[in-house]
This record gives sequence, C-alpha cells and structure tokens, in this order.
Amino acid sequence: MSSKQPKPSTPQMLYQALRARIAEGHYGVGKLLPTEKALCAELGASRYALREAMARLEADGLVRRRRGSGSTVLRRLPLAIFQSGVSSREDLLNYASATFMAWGHRDIVRTDGKLARRLGCDEARQWQFMRGVRFEEDGEPLALVAVYIDTERATLPEAEVLGRSPVYQWLEKEHGLEPHAVSQDIRATRLAVKQAEELRDVPEAPVLEVIRRYFDANGAIYLISQSIYRSRDFVLNHRFLLGGAP
Repeated sequence: MSSKQPKPSTPQMLYQALRARIAEGHYGVGKLLPTEKALCAELGASRYALREAMARLEADGLVRRRRGSGSTVLRRLPLAIFQSGVSSREDLLNYASATFMAWGHRDIVRTDGKLARRLGCDEARQWQFMRGVRFEEDGEPLALVAVYIDTERATLPEAEVLGRSPVYQWLEKEHGLEPHAVSQDIRATRLAVKQAEELRDVPEAPVLEVIRRYFDANGAIYLISQSIYRSRDFVLNHRFLLGGAP
C-alpha cells in the first residue's frame, strides 16, 4: 500500500495546501510562486482548479498576481479574513497558527446588563476574563483580544501553558468542551487612547470589533472571544456554496 498522501484536486483543497505552504515559509515572502504549469504538474491539478485557488489566495492578501510576471508572496498571514461560516476545524486553526498571543490582564468578571448585551450572553453570569495582544510573526500588532470563559465549566491556566494553542482548542483538550457551533458579530467602532497605544495607532482610528461565541452540544455558550482590528487590516469575505463540489 502506498504511503503517499493524496494530491489536492478541488479548488478548496488546493487553496488549503498552498495557504499552508505559505504560512510555513515554504514559499518565502517577496518570492515568486512556481509557475502555473509547474504547480499543476506537481499537484496534479487542473488549471481551472488552480486558478480558483489562486484567486482566493489573492483575495486573502497572501499573493499578488500579475499577467506575465507570475504570483508574488506578499505575506504569510491573511489580512484577518473572517468568513460568514466556519466549514472545518482547519479553518479555525489556520489563523491562530501563523500568529502569537501576548496575554496580560486576568480577572473574574460578572456580565452586567451593558456587558451582557455587548457580548450577547446572559446577565449575572461569572466569567474568567483574560486579555492580550495578538501579533504577527514579525512582531507587528494585529489585534486586541479578550476571552471570557464560563467559570462553572473551566478556568484557564497561566499564559505559557497555552502556548500557541487557540483557547477553544485548549478547552477541548483539557476540559472536553468541544465547539459544536460558532456565532459571530462584527461592528464598527473607534480606538480608545489605551487601545491605540497597544495597536501602535492613533486614538479614534476606525476599527472593527469581532465577537465570537462558542456553543457546546446543548447550545450553551461556554467561551466568548472579543477581538479589535484596525479596519485597514480587516477584510470580510463571504463564500457561498451553491451546490456541486466546493
């Protein structure tokens, strides 16, 4: 029996394979990708499927395509793209794998009326709160992040124990809290003075706040994440499956 991995064939599979190679540094930033002909031969892909995958990489801000000049790798990490839905665990993991967190303040908070409405959860619930800054590999701040964990379900360890693991993944591994659904809100706001310092920007600069809620099998929220991105670093991407192969 052959031990070789099956070659990617659909646009989605090709996109994921090429995106992983870029994130891992297989194709360096500023370097040209192999030619279309070479990639098709190496990956056993059709030109149609490869072009669809390349279009998605370009939409992510990972590559720049120029006719006659090839495709240049612009960055290892997508421009903070969030899809309207999450189709796989790989989608959730990919973003975190190419960045790192610097966790800071920790506390226990209770969601009063205003905070509960903003987070989209019940009032008077107790949560473990932790906040920090997410950085790109080159040390550039990407987002301000806060997480809220239901204290009746779990508590977080010290930051060094988490490492690069997403909080939801650590909770699943250590506490058996498996995410069965994720909901997401996106709203426009502006940077406060302290936030501007942490993101190396100016106060009142436009930003987007993204709130994600993680639901267990019973439909209960056990984890909430709150991220703030500079609007210039954020692209909202919707991909609709209309039938047939993805």
